Amino acid sequence: MLQSKFKIPLNMSTIDEEEKRAAKDVIDSGALTMGKNCREFEREFAAYLGVRNAVMVNSGSSANLLAIFALVNFLCPLSGGRRLVKPGDEIIVPALTWSTTIWPIIQAGAIPVFVDCDPDTLQVSPEAINAAITPKTTAIIIVHVLGSATDAVTVRDIADRHRLWLFEDTCESLGVRWLGRPVGTIGHLGSFSFYFSHHITTIEGGMVVTDDDDLAELLRAMRAHGWVRQLERPEPYIAANPEIDPSFLFISSGFNLRPTEINGAIGRQQLKKLGSFNEHRRTIARKLIKGLADLIDGGDLHVMQFDERCTPAPFGFPVLCRDAEARRGLQGHLAACGIETRPIICGNMVRQPAFRHIPHRVSATLAGADRVMDCGIYWGTHPKMNDEDIKYLVECVNGYFR
Repeated sequence: MLQSKFKIPLNMSTIDEEEKRAAKDVIDSGALTMGKNCREFEREFAAYLGVRNAVMVNSGSSANLLAIFALVNFLCPLSGGRRLVKPGDEIIVPALTWSTTIWPIIQAGAIPVFVDCDPDTLQVSPEAINAAITPKTTAIIIVHVLGSATDAVTVRDIADRHRLWLFEDTCESLGVRWLGRPVGTIGHLGSFSFYFSHHITTIEGGMVVTDDDDLAELLRAMRAHGWVRQLERPEPYIAANPEIDPSFLFISSGFNLRPTEINGAIGRQQLKKLGSFNEHRRTIARKLIKGLADLIDGGDLHVMQFDERCTPAPFGFPVLCRDAEARRGLQGHLAACGIETRPIICGNMVRQPAFRHIPHRVSATLAGADRVMDCGIYWGTHPKMNDEDIKYLVECVNGYFR
């Protein structure tokens, strides 16, 4: 078991004997780089989500990078009037997000346009996205925050109406559904993370999913240097370039974002447990809400609200305090009690010092993201938490306000 200085850490390892055996089998086989286990994990992950293609990479951040740069690539398949993302184009993105949702936009030469979140749900609203669209807009990114969901169906309608790309950053919401459909599968592209603290882990790892077969082939090429070696259909490129050895045939720019066989093998075992993990997360959240009911009813704490169309999988338990002073006090009190907490993602990204030097645009106000940044924290809802942990956590939170 992972050792922590905290009595209740933000997360604990869910890697058990099955994952250890799978990793050992890989090491014993001598086949360590991306291969059969990664391909099988991709196939199983795509089947779980009901999508045509899943492309595994070495992190959720790499998944975001790969997805954005596919929309820049000259080989990107264009349909429905959508166009390539060019330098200076605008990409709409929530202000409440993680940094590596934003950095690929900037690295691709585009301009992030920040829109606000609803502090009740932490999700960006379709209305805010629609209001931010200009003739320079070529793509929309939505972020499904902390195990809940944005209304991706409505945003997809907006994207199609304006002939824009829709990319879903789903790194915090694996297994969450909107109207019964897995989030991450509604846009043209979706990303997922398998970092240690996420819904399942491959230690480090990520995935990009899409129903567009041609886009998936581009992702596979760009994941590994831009060559054709891992394509599912390399034959047209090989036939068009008979003078070049197909083992070193490059059709695009690219990166090295490949996972290892150990990552793939662990992911296959973890995916089998995802349903039970997420059900346990929902149970924990329900018990916490019940235990903190007096504080919630009295207005001392505001907890994240879930839309009735959403089947959540709480990534953590976010709360907003009355003001910044109360949040700082609660955070310090919980640390003294041995309970690990975090800010809610990066808060309002526009307030981060990097954006003093980075071109960007803000659409309307960002009051919701400001409130989340100033007044919000979250603690864990990981699958290893038990009733004793929940009882202690509730006692500590209630004790601070008493």
